[in-house]
Amino acid sequence: MAGLMLHLLMAHKIKPKGSILFYIGSIAPDAVSNWKDKDITHFRNLTDRNEALANLALQTSPSDDFTEGVLLHLYMDWRWDTLARDEFIKKIDGDWFIKYRKELSLSSSYAFHNADWAKNLWEQMELLDSSEYGKTPGATVEELKDLICRNNKWHNDNNMEPSTYFTPEFIEKFINQVGDEYTQWRTQREIEYYNSLPVDFVDFIDFEKLSDGEIELFCVAKKPAIPEKKWVPAYDFEIRKNNNRAGRINLRIGYTDGLYYGGHIGYSVDEQHRGHGYAEKACRLLTPIIKAHGMNKVLITNNHTNIASKRTCEKLGAKLIRIAPIPEWHDLYKDGQRFENIFEWSVD
Repeated sequence: MAGLMLHLLMAHKIKPKGSILFYIGSIAPDAVSNWKDKDITHFRNLTDRNEALANLALQTSPSDDFTEGVLLHLYMDWRWDTLARDEFIKKIDGDWFIKYRKELSLSSSYAFHNADWAKNLWEQMELLDSSEYGKTPGATVEELKDLICRNNKWHNDNNMEPSTYFTPEFIEKFINQVGDEYTQWRTQREIEYYNSLPVDFVDFIDFEKLSDGEIELFCVAKKPAIPEKKWVPAYDFEIRKNNNRAGRINLRIGYTDGLYYGGHIGYSVDEQHRGHGYAEKACRLLTPIIKAHGMNKVLITNNHTNIASKRTCEKLGAKLIRIAPIPEWHDLYKDGQRFENIFEWSVD
């Protein structure tokens, strides 16, 4: 168990622009008041916490901020118990628990008063209506609200010297090491999560005219899967305005490791037609095809420097899951790209 501010430091490392619900989720498991119950909800009663966490990750939607925060908390506590708590216990004679809690309090207080974002974050967490909370295993909404209010007051009232055991340097090293480790671990679990989602493809389908009255999608190719290359079936369309080409858009059917980085939808708008929102409108016109193939979540990815494509995703209401480093085996890496925005678009 790490102090609450240490959990928030980790959350800030993982998602510095994360939502308030994500940050609340990242401390929520500590709202469980009974220690025996907390050991169960933190998987300390199991011989393989990693396996339990991996199973939980497969059930956690990457677009659910609160449960993403909960997952991060549980992962961090697993690594903290191994790398920090257990090492502390080895060096303490007699009853270690009271001394351990004291060191955590010092670390949490020091972090609060030396992180310029902490005070405002705690205020925002306390102000958020508890009706927006997600589910915290083993704790009620009221217990979580009380945890936030009590600890906001405690951190403001207590400005302590840093811990001499869990020093600021120790904490920084831990956050960086485990944060990078978690990002790699979570990315792989996200890929497994998406690959487990339903998809229905027997053959390509015919469809009515895809038009919103302003633009039309005209199918120019239906590309079969190429299993040896791990390519899924795909539709290619021209975006047309007044029967003239305005751009291209394609839709890939299925879920694979490669599509986590490459996305299900790719689009380009010809230069003379830019500035009219055609990419967003073309994406929306694909909705009936996406649904017809049994998919309710699709990924749209773009280079992390591509502002225009990022805005298209934001206008769609797609959620930025993470900025992911591209693995060396992917074609995007071979093309010189290194980081990709991973957006999830729900078409329910």
